[in-house]
Amino acid sequence: MWTSLRFWGTALLGLAALPVIVIITQATDDLVPVRVPVWEVLRAGVMLLAGAWAGGRAQSRSIGRIFLLCGVLGVVQLMCELPGLVIVSDGTAASWEEWLHYWIWVPQVMAPLLLATAIFPDGRPALPIAVTFSILAIAMTSFTVATYNWPRSDGGAGYNPVFMFLRLPSYPSIIVTVVIVLVAAACVLASLVIRWRAGEAAVRRPLFCPLAALLLGIVYALLQPTLPAATGDIWEVFPPIYCAALALAVRPLRRQGRTWTHRSERP
Repeated sequence: MWTSLRFWGTALLGLAALPVIVIITQATDDLVPVRVPVWEVLRAGVMLLAGAWAGGRAQSRSIGRIFLLCGVLGVVQLMCELPGLVIVSDGTAASWEEWLHYWIWVPQVMAPLLLATAIFPDGRPALPIAVTFSILAIAMTSFTVATYNWPRSDGGAGYNPVFMFLRLPSYPSIIVTVVIVLVAAACVLASLVIRWRAGEAAVRRPLFCPLAALLLGIVYALLQPTLPAATGDIWEVFPPIYCAALALAVRPLRRQGRTWTHRSERP
């Protein structure tokens, strides 16, 4: 019970911070209207709720921690947009909060898609190497984006505050990162197949949820060019949908002996 309350307490604190951050961000004297980070707020809020919801059950507590941490990362990303918050690096590079805002979305998006799926739906990996490669893929991608000078924002070309000796050669770094991500994705898919073949009906049913969310994401990506301009990018819309689908799928499972069964199958 206390563990569940800690999950919900953390989630509610994060949810309470979201509107405060938005209000402070909009309270500016600039004549140009400030962009309202609708999709960033929605993504962080859904991940916080998904983390609290999944963390309320023992078998999905690990999944809940992942979602909750991703929601907290979303709150931190929004805090980096607060006006007046400037953490100067050396006077020539971008400030540290700009740099953090530049790459922190990477683990926030990748962790649910890879790491949470690798231990879905009972919090235990069917293929342990999938967890290893998922963590490696998240770390390597975050490191590459954080240290590579992408020429598309103030955190990019020539303005990266991270010491240059930390940055790997550009093309080898990107190639290695892409390979690791592809291997991690393949391992995660293999773990779902193993889970499907070895699991009982109560375990197989929740596996339809990530598949349905993935199909919905593909349909959205195909239809996005025809949708209004206000609709978010696929990486803004798909992660919260995916997190919500996984969280709702693990909630009905209950422990019976050494196996997890559906609530309706309990005697």
